[in-house]
Amino acid sequence: MSINRSSETFGYLPIQEWFMKRKIKARHHFNHSFLICVNEPIDKSGLQRALEKLSRRHGMLRACYPSEGVCFLKESTDIEIKELDISGKCDAEIFRELTGWQNHFDPESGYLWQCGILRGYCDGSERIYMAFHHMIIDAASWSIIREDLKAFYEGRHTAHRSADYREWVEAVKAYSCTATDEERRWWEESVAQQEESQRLWQNLADERELHYSRIELSAPIVAALLDIKQGADSVNISDLLLAGLAYALLEVSGSRENWITLEKQGREGVTLPVDVNRTVGWFTTLFPVCLTVGSTIEETVHCNRERIGKIPGKGTGYGALYGYEQMPHTLFNYIEQLPGTDESCWQIRMSEASGESMSPDNRFGNIVDINGLGREGRIGLGVESCLKRESHLLLCDAFRRDLERVAGRILL
Repeated sequence: MSINRSSETFGYLPIQEWFMKRKIKARHHFNHSFLICVNEPIDKSGLQRALEKLSRRHGMLRACYPSEGVCFLKESTDIEIKELDISGKCDAEIFRELTGWQNHFDPESGYLWQCGILRGYCDGSERIYMAFHHMIIDAASWSIIREDLKAFYEGRHTAHRSADYREWVEAVKAYSCTATDEERRWWEESVAQQEESQRLWQNLADERELHYSRIELSAPIVAALLDIKQGADSVNISDLLLAGLAYALLEVSGSRENWITLEKQGREGVTLPVDVNRTVGWFTTLFPVCLTVGSTIEETVHCNRERIGKIPGKGTGYGALYGYEQMPHTLFNYIEQLPGTDESCWQIRMSEASGESMSPDNRFGNIVDINGLGREGRIGLGVESCLKRESHLLLCDAFRRDLERVAGRILL
């Protein structure tokens, strides 16, 4: 198949390189997908024009990832809008249909995203369905796509441009050559200190087992956490979540120090002439952090908050220097709020399923994966692990209990 490619090529960010090196069963089905609620009938031809402008604005929507390990951008991309009338269909039927719209993406050919229109809702509203392979977007990209697509659809200009994704790739690559000796020593010591913690958690695991649980917090604690006023000097939700996790890991492992992989949205730690806050792409950074339990709850919160605050370059340098091949096997990721989910018009509907975004066959070698999201007045925490069953159940119960204890002490 002939591809209308541009002459420019660029490499991978550490997170993309990590993904492409993994031996996973369904590389083609590792996506982000969501529904946008539009309170009126959608003009398909108008949406088509808006999508074409969106593709021209954000280069990663024209990306190809051939096997030689570089990315290039196509000059243009074919955009097909699928349609589905949900009238008379049950939730399971809709879910299967939307899964089928996104479970055969192909990084090498550049077929990496899909759009659709869902009609037939009782209130007369309709949905724009969007699905993207993770290689080209992250969670922070959702609101950028929503805002720009809405503006293009309505014939308006969009917000100012920010840096191209490839500029960020080159900046991160350059970072690995300019990192200070102090930062290199920081990460070298971090890597050396992880070994004992890794062995401890491997002894608690059983690769034949896989468990998934949701952690539900009490209403007063959720309200208190979501009411935290953000500020550089104030304790935030992440600080309290990590303190609660530190206590939970102690209950499972018996150790007051446990290393985790902390996942962040990236887009910081590297200086560019312009920022990347409105750039679509996969910017995720990972880095190791040692969670410590102090003699009091206040000390535990402060100790871990201070340690994370001292990490050089917001953690960006770890991937640039070491890659992500060897990381602590407990991953923690929390997103406080996705912009666009509380809009009255063109709202991203988190409560409505958009199909299976990630193939259940894909496993990445972690012993524990904890992912959380704040939305619609709730905090959702999911725990997936290959711990032995009793250890998994203990971890989930302890995390809920210890988090409520930490939050109650600090906030109530």
